[in-house]
Amino acid sequence: MTPGIPVRSAPTEPRECAVAEAARSVLIVEASSGGIIGGSLTGLLHQIRGMDRDWRIALALYEPKGIEEELRRDGVRVYRVHRWRVPKTHPLQGRAGYRAARRIAPVRTALQWARLAARTLAEELPAALSLARVIRAERPSVVHLGNGVRANFDGILACWLTRTPCVCHVKGFEKYSARERWAARRVDAMVCMTEALRRHCERSGVLAPRVEVIYDAVDLEHFRPSRPRDEVRRELGVGPEQCALGIVGGIQEWKGQAVVVEAFARLRPRLPNLRCFIVGGVHRAGREYAARLEQRVAELGLSDGIAFLGFRRDVPDIVNALDIVVHASVRPEPFGRVILEGMLLGRPVIAAADGGVLELVEDGRTGCLVPPGDVAALAEKIFVLATQPELRARIGRCGQSWAVRRFSLQAHVEAMTGLYLSVTGGRTP
Repeated sequence: MTPGIPVRSAPTEPRECAVAEAARSVLIVEASSGGIIGGSLTGLLHQIRGMDRDWRIALALYEPKGIEEELRRDGVRVYRVHRWRVPKTHPLQGRAGYRAARRIAPVRTALQWARLAARTLAEELPAALSLARVIRAERPSVVHLGNGVRANFDGILACWLTRTPCVCHVKGFEKYSARERWAARRVDAMVCMTEALRRHCERSGVLAPRVEVIYDAVDLEHFRPSRPRDEVRRELGVGPEQCALGIVGGIQEWKGQAVVVEAFARLRPRLPNLRCFIVGGVHRAGREYAARLEQRVAELGLSDGIAFLGFRRDVPDIVNALDIVVHASVRPEPFGRVILEGMLLGRPVIAAADGGVLELVEDGRTGCLVPPGDVAALAEKIFVLATQPELRARIGRCGQSWAVRRFSLQAHVEAMTGLYLSVTGGRTP
């Protein structure tokens, strides 16, 4: 038998066993390249942990993530697909003549098409051929593309070339062109993380033959605090009378860490016992932003109140130690995994009211909503929760109860694997 996740139970007839295993095999493709483990990969890892062990699972990554050995020990075969990236900047961008030319509409359009052609030929087509070799070696019954129609264009090409059933997972409010509309029609099914994403795809004309909304979930067995809350708070330097708030996620501008810093600055005179923690690795596209963020904290004289914790593997411990979890994205959030994680640990969550967030949070009951980027509104909501521990406890309990019922990992896995079997028709590769 091909090595993979151990089979929990097997049919008695050898031929039945071979057919069953072939019909229950999936190659999951995760193409992110930000240098961090983001929400997209995290959601896929939780799904993998929750899947029945009679599924044969393989995972293709486009950059090292530091989790490969752990996955292999769990029986998941891991492949590395190389994809060269067309640089986003070039020397001409600093020239006045180039900037002036870009303001002419036909020139700007021609440059955009030239860049698209370069990306397709130099970046995506070679990656598609490389991924096609993985598909032919792995022979999955279905390929799950985990990053959407635009980011996984090479994956769609690879599935098209190998005639392999394909499920594309849409996880962002992307700008789509005719190319993505063509690609969407070549996948067997699209999964949208929220209804907001489904509506966005419909408005953009990006529609597969089948479109499903399947909410992400959290593996509660894995996302569980390993240390007592008080112990973690002492380690973070949070005293018994202090209130700790935190924002968790990769540091990049659209995640809104700067909004939290400005709100904290407004609150410092009123709440001298407030502490703030910024948790997350620096995304490759967010290095300059992270430097500006730390500089701003120093300028405001807040270094004793705001701590940057960087990438942490003990996120459940950190979230559990907080009194308030803040989500502050300044662009529409497709889902907001940190919101769900905070709820599941009973922490009251303040979230930016846009995108898929509106499907996760009922304002004033399961959490609190504020307009995206509104520093004053965020500061006021933090003040209310920081000064009313009973309100924090009530919202935390309601949010936890709602999240446990609504975002079950078992329901998520059943929906995803049911979709896999549906698009393959149970046929062998």
